[in-house]
Amino acid sequence: MRLIDDYILRKVHGNAVLVPPPDRDIGFNGMITLNHTGEFVCKLLAKDTNRQTLAAALAEEYGKQPEEVAEDLDKFLNELDSCNMLVK
Repeated sequence: MRLIDDYILRKVHGNAVLVPPPDRDIGFNGMITLNHTGEFVCKLLAKDTNRQTLAAALAEEYGKQPEEVAEDLDKFLNELDSCNMLVK
Protein backbone atom coordinates (compact mmCIF):
# COMPACT_ATOMS: atom_id res chain seq x y z
CA MET A 1 0.00 0.00 0.00
CA ARG A 2 1.03 3.62 -0.43
CA LEU A 3 -0.38 7.11 -0.47
CA ILE A 4 -1.87 8.19 -3.76
CA ASP A 5 0.97 9.98 -5.53
CA ASP A 6 -0.84 13.27 -5.92
CA TYR A 7 -1.35 13.91 -2.20
CA ILE A 8 0.92 16.58 -0.80
CA LEU A 9 2.55 16.29 2.63
CA ARG A 10 3.66 19.73 3.80
CA LYS A 11 4.45 21.72 6.91
CA VAL A 12 2.12 24.68 7.43
CA HIS A 13 2.87 26.93 10.38
CA GLY A 14 4.81 24.10 12.00
CA ASN A 15 2.01 21.54 11.50
CA ALA A 16 2.22 18.62 9.09
CA VAL A 17 -0.78 18.46 6.75
CA LEU A 18 -1.84 16.10 4.01
CA VAL A 19 -3.82 17.71 1.19
CA PRO A 20 -5.19 16.52 -2.13
CA PRO A 21 -3.98 18.13 -5.33
CA PRO A 22 -6.00 21.23 -6.21
CA ASP A 23 -6.75 20.22 -9.78
CA ARG A 24 -8.20 16.73 -9.25
CA ASP A 25 -11.58 15.60 -8.00
CA ILE A 26 -10.71 12.56 -5.93
CA GLY A 27 -13.61 12.51 -3.52
CA PHE A 28 -11.99 14.37 -0.65
CA ASN A 29 -12.07 18.12 -0.10
CA GLY A 30 -10.01 19.42 2.78
CA MET A 31 -6.85 18.49 4.56
CA ILE A 32 -5.77 16.26 7.36
CA THR A 33 -3.61 17.74 10.09
CA LEU A 34 -1.12 15.16 11.28
CA ASN A 35 0.65 14.69 14.57
CA HIS A 36 4.23 13.38 14.61
CA THR A 37 3.04 9.78 14.36
CA GLY A 38 0.74 10.47 11.40
CA GLU A 39 3.50 12.35 9.62
CA PHE A 40 5.91 9.47 10.30
CA VAL A 41 3.47 6.93 8.83
CA CYS A 42 2.71 9.13 5.78
CA LYS A 43 6.41 9.47 5.04
CA LEU A 44 6.67 5.67 5.08
CA LEU A 45 3.62 5.48 2.81
CA ALA A 46 5.39 7.55 0.17
CA LYS A 47 6.69 4.21 -1.14
CA ASP A 48 4.95 0.87 -1.39
CA THR A 49 4.89 -0.83 1.98
CA ASN A 50 2.69 -3.11 4.03
CA ARG A 51 1.01 -3.04 7.41
CA GLN A 52 3.62 -5.25 9.06
CA THR A 53 6.48 -3.00 7.95
CA LEU A 54 4.61 0.08 9.15
CA ALA A 55 3.88 -1.51 12.54
CA ALA A 56 7.52 -2.56 12.95
CA ALA A 57 8.78 0.93 12.07
CA LEU A 58 6.32 2.58 14.46
CA ALA A 59 7.22 0.16 17.23
CA GLU A 60 10.90 0.91 16.76
CA GLU A 61 10.29 4.68 16.67
CA TYR A 62 8.36 4.61 19.95
CA GLY A 63 10.10 1.77 21.77
CA LYS A 64 7.05 -0.50 21.65
CA GLN A 65 6.17 -3.90 20.28
CA PRO A 66 4.39 -4.07 16.89
CA GLU A 67 1.29 -5.53 18.59
CA GLU A 68 1.10 -2.45 20.83
CA VAL A 69 0.85 -0.03 17.90
CA ALA A 70 -1.28 -2.19 15.59
CA GLU A 71 -4.72 -0.99 16.68
CA ASP A 72 -3.88 2.71 16.36
CA LEU A 73 -2.12 2.08 13.05
CA ASP A 74 -5.19 0.28 11.69
CA LYS A 75 -7.44 3.17 12.73
CA PHE A 76 -5.17 5.67 10.97
CA LEU A 77 -4.91 3.57 7.81
CA ASN A 78 -8.70 3.14 7.76
CA GLU A 79 -9.10 6.93 8.05
CA LEU A 80 -6.73 7.50 5.14
CA ASP A 81 -8.53 4.84 3.13
CA SER A 82 -11.96 6.37 3.86
CA CYS A 83 -10.64 9.65 2.42
CA ASN A 84 -9.45 7.84 -0.73
CA MET A 85 -5.81 8.56 0.07
CA LEU A 86 -4.41 5.03 -0.17
CA VAL A 87 -3.57 2.69 -3.00
CA LYS A 88 -3.81 -0.88 -1.73
